[in-house]
This record gives sequence, C-alpha cells and structure tokens, in this order.
Amino acid sequence: MAHLLDGARALVTGAGRGIGTSIAERLAEEGAAVALHYRTSRGGAERAAEAIRARGGTAVAVRADLTSQDEAGRLVEETRDRLGGLDILVNNAAGFGPLKRLDESDWRDLDEEWNAVVRPVFLLTRAALPHLQAQNHGRIVNLAATLLQRPAATYGAHTMAKAAVLAFTRTLAREVGPQGLTVNAVSPGMTRTEFSESLPDRLKEEVAARTPLRRLATPDDVARAVVFFCSPLAGFVTGANLAPDGGLAVL
Repeated sequence: MAHLLDGARALVTGAGRGIGTSIAERLAEEGAAVALHYRTSRGGAERAAEAIRARGGTAVAVRADLTSQDEAGRLVEETRDRLGGLDILVNNAAGFGPLKRLDESDWRDLDEEWNAVVRPVFLLTRAALPHLQAQNHGRIVNLAATLLQRPAATYGAHTMAKAAVLAFTRTLAREVGPQGLTVNAVSPGMTRTEFSESLPDRLKEEVAARTPLRRLATPDDVARAVVFFCSPLAGFVTGANLAPDGGLAVL
C-alpha cells in the first residue's frame, strides 16, 4: 500500500521527546526516511529512531546545537548524506525560558527567548534552503503556538518569539514559492508533553474546560497536522497556519 510520503527525506528538530518524537514517527509511518535531531535528549531520539527501524522504516538520530550556524549547517549536510537528500524540514525545537510578566522583564529576557526560539528556525532553514531550492521542491513546517491568538500572562517573551516564527513563515512562503517550496506553520494549544505535565492540574483542567472539544491536545494531534502540510494533500497550501487546539483559539 502506498503512503503519503513514500520516498521523502525529512529532518525533524527537537525529536528526542514529546511533539518532535510524534512528528518523526508519523512522518515515518507515511513512508518518509527521517533524521531525528536532538541536542540533549539523545536517549529519546535514539529509542524513537530504533522503533522506526524496527517497523521497517529508515531513521537516524543526529545531535546539533541549533543556536550555532556551523552546527545547523552540519546537521543539514549530515542529514543529506545519511538519508540521500532532504525534502522536508520540520522546525519543532525551541527553548522555553522562565515564566515572567512583561512588566517585570528586561531586554535580556526577550533576547534569550529570541535566541532559543527564533534563532534555531532561522539558522537551520537558511542552511537547508539552497538544497531545497536547487531541486525545486520542498516542504518547511514551523511550530508556532496558539498563544499568538490567546495570549497568557507570564508567557509574553515566548509568545513574542513565536509570533516572529509565524512572521518568518509567512514572509518566506512569499519569497520561495516560485521555487516550488511551501512554508507553513502549525500552532498547537496546550499539549500533553513533559512540560505541560509539570503544570498544575487545576490549570490543565481549566484549559480543557475552555476548549470546545473538552480535552488537551496530544503530541499525535499535532503530528497529524504537520503530516498534512508535508503531504501532497497540501501541495497548493503555503503561508498557512493550522491550529490543532480543539477550537481553543477561536474563542
């Protein structure tokens, strides 16, 4: 049986845990060969890659510090060497600084969040673009956040950085569309990950109660949205932002 992504080569950042792992697994299930990037979560990335290979897929785990331009370039080259090329880039990796009100923040707080969230997306995409443009096809998917539509107190620095990722997505879509590349964003709501599990149960219950579908997202909910943008089903979609958030952002 044919799959949506048979023959595709994909690089997923932050794939050692949570949403990134689910994205890599879903892409592999649809036939893509996958490079799972990690910085510190080596064990998770290697276990996920092994699980994909055990199911008959192709997967490798590759470490890089994406705040370094040289490391970003090396990651692209190693992915191409080990998978035989690159067709899909999923920019999932992002840092998350301490929660702090904007009126209690200084520029250093914003700068650190920018470097943790925006810098990896920019550097890795910039490294990958020449290869994608040379072959006149490619898919780029960037992870933003529902926080852009529903800001929350103390998340200001992170929200501002994710807004920059969305602006980058839309601008790049205009610039590289003529080369056959699509660039889209996926903006999850609160998702059941290692980070959210550390939050108070009361907060998670309140968010679920406000969500029309009455639950939080799972990593697989987010992964399915990413697969859509990577697949032929979204061949004429670019500059879009899809929110797998159970309807939370529309309220």
